[in-house]
Formats: sequence, structure tokens, C-alpha cells
Amino acid sequence: RDELPQGSLNDMAASVNAQALINISRKRLCSKASKETREAWRAVKAEMEKVDPVMASAMVPECVYRGFCPERMSCMFVKTEVYRRMLEEYRR
Repeated sequence: RDELPQGSLNDMAASVNAQALINISRKRLCSKASKETREAWRAVKAEMEKVDPVMASAMVPECVYRGFCPERMSCMFVKTEVYRRMLEEYRR
């Protein structure tokens, strides 16, 4: 952190358990997260799908997990057909 300017790309390594992956996904896959954050976490989820599809299926945004958007200023994703399909798939 002290060697690179803020905003520079760098490698990252982390150790997490299944519950941490689910919790992180709830925030990082939310439409309120930055585009770059969502793209990076979708890449993590895609890698997880290769080794554990069931685990990856639990990695959803907060609104899908809860069935509604808990954000004060919703992005209105919950009003879309894509959301309805994701929710239906998640609840199976």
C-alpha cells in the first residue's frame, strides 16, 4: 500500500470460508457497488462455479438473498425481469 499510488492495480490474495463468500457477494454484486467491483466479484463467482456450482449459486446480491432491496435509495433492479428470474432460481 505504501509503494503504489492510490488506484494502482495490484495483486490480491485472500483466504475465506463459504459464509464469507456469500456475505461478500451480497454487497459486491449489488448494483450500488462500483462497476469495477461488480466485474471483479463476478470473476470470482465464475471461478467458483468451475469448482463448486452449488456454492456459486448462493453468491447473490442482497436483494436476491432477502427478496427485496434493503437500500435506502434502491437502484430499482428489483423491478426488472432479470431480478425476478434470479430470485426464482435462487429460491429453488
